[in-house]
Formats: sequence, C-alpha cells, structure tokens
Amino acid sequence: MTAGRHHIVEILVDPAFVHRLDVDALERCVRETLDSRKLRIARVVSVRVTDSRAVRRLNRRFRGEDSTTDVLSFNTDFDGLRRPDGAAELGEIVIALPVAARGANERGVSLAEELALLTVHGTLHLLGFDHEEPSEDARMKELERAALIRIGMESAARA
Repeated sequence: MTAGRHHIVEILVDPAFVHRLDVDALERCVRETLDSRKLRIARVVSVRVTDSRAVRRLNRRFRGEDSTTDVLSFNTDFDGLRRPDGAAELGEIVIALPVAARGANERGVSLAEELALLTVHGTLHLLGFDHEEPSEDARMKELERAALIRIGMESAARA
C-alpha cells in the first residue's frame, strides 16, 4: 500500500471484546483526528483494545503507576524514520475496554461514544498534545470536541 496522504490505521481487538465494538468507528476516529492536523506525510497508528490487566501492566512498566486506566498512548514517531511505503509510525493507543465501559456508564454515554472519545484523545496524545496545564487541557478538549463533531459523536465530548 502506498501511503501518500493516506494514513494507515491498524485495529487489534482482544477476541473477548470483538462483539462489543465497531472497529470501523475506531478507525474513523483516528483518521479524522489525523486529517484535522493537515499532516504532510501519512502516519501509521495502531489501536489495541484489551483488558484492564494488560493496561495495568503497561501503565506500571512504562509510567511507573500500578493502576489501570482507560487509555494509554505510546509515541513511536522518530524524526526521519519512515516505512518502505513512506509513512511514519506515529504510535500505539491501548484502550482497556472494561474501564471504558465503566467510564461510559458513569458519564451516561454509550460504549461506542466513550471509545470514540478515548481513541481521539489517544491520537491527540500521539500528536504531541497534553492536558497537564489548564490551557493545554482546554485546547485538547477543544480538539476532541471538534473531531467528535466531525464524526457525528458530539455527545461523546467530555463535559
């Protein structure tokens, strides 16, 4: 596949969760978020939907936090490193489906909406956005909301 301006999105779902989500919707979330940034070269993003235990292990190993979380992002974009098709690896998003399901229930949204938000949120992290400072948080929420509106899931935006 020639990358050109076409982003490559790989979705990996643990077999136990395949029936609970729409893989195409997750791909649309990544693509819309990447397209909104008007990147000059194609990016490759992997999204893995897994269980809480796997996310907890990753969180402990790479962030030093022995707890589960809803989404983690691992950036692998190294300047000048390209795949043979010309695309640049951007990174991987890992979502804990059980945590996402609890979050959806707490926020009063569907699981699909929560997964859309987490996927957009994780993609923004891969693109270098953060929410440590109030101004960064506001900007990230604005970008999340805009992406979710474009894919028809405005109600998924965080309050």
